[in-house]
Amino acid sequence: TTKSEDKDISLDKYLDRMAESQESIYYMSGESMETMLKAPALQIFKKKDLEVLMLSDHLDEPCIQKLADYEGKKFVSIQKADVKLDETEEEKKRFTKLKDMYKPLTDWWKEKLTDLTEKGAMKDAGVKIEAVSLSKRLTDSPVVVVTSQFGYSAQQEKIMKAQAFQNKDQLSMMSGRKTLEINPNHPVIVDLLSKVKADKEDKTAIDSASVLFQTALIESGYEIADPSALVKRVYRLMSKELGVDPDAPLKEVEIPDEEEAEEESESEEKEEDGDAE
Repeated sequence: TTKSEDKDISLDKYLDRMAESQESIYYMSGESMETMLKAPALQIFKKKDLEVLMLSDHLDEPCIQKLADYEGKKFVSIQKADVKLDETEEEKKRFTKLKDMYKPLTDWWKEKLTDLTEKGAMKDAGVKIEAVSLSKRLTDSPVVVVTSQFGYSAQQEKIMKAQAFQNKDQLSMMSGRKTLEINPNHPVIVDLLSKVKADKEDKTAIDSASVLFQTALIESGYEIADPSALVKRVYRLMSKELGVDPDAPLKEVEIPDEEEAEEESESEEKEEDGDAE
């Protein structure tokens, strides 16, 4: 678990350490402890000091799901969209206000991701978008991707894809619809909201929205069908950051004449000598 210092513990010990108000046994799955400990989905559980079971063996998660509960406490995956946490009335009111404030962005983002996954670069990925919503589980990261309650986690998806007998249509159905959760306090998300409110067709906003979703998929352990589409968008954003027009046609670089090259070399040497003095 997140508190057992790399040692296995019994479920009874987990229950003994639970707070009285905690109603569920939280768990997550992944390839290794190192990977899971960096997962964005874990952030709020660290902040609230809630212990989470770490399932790194490929058989762990199916067993936990079959078990369903232990001593009356249900097993809940922190990588699913329906995870619930204790909140104060003040936190609930603030969240409701934030939802209204960010509605222009979440509606716009859902529309853009639906286009991306149904008609765009990710149409062959088998990813279906459930929603774009504000997150209660993020404290540091701008975004995270979670799956529906009965969908496969990222770890399960990898295992099922690796099995040659797995039916592609069945896998797509069981993968579950994905929800992109966004962190309303992150400066990148705050900036996106202002860009979208000013212009819904802002190219930088569209590129950023797609890149954030695809990188969140990767960070959450999912696979993307076409990495080249993500790479192109990253190149575009880098070009803009460097003040270069990403749509400018490529031109052959002019090579200076030998005389010009010699003059440049001499002037550089003089400058270096001056600096040395």
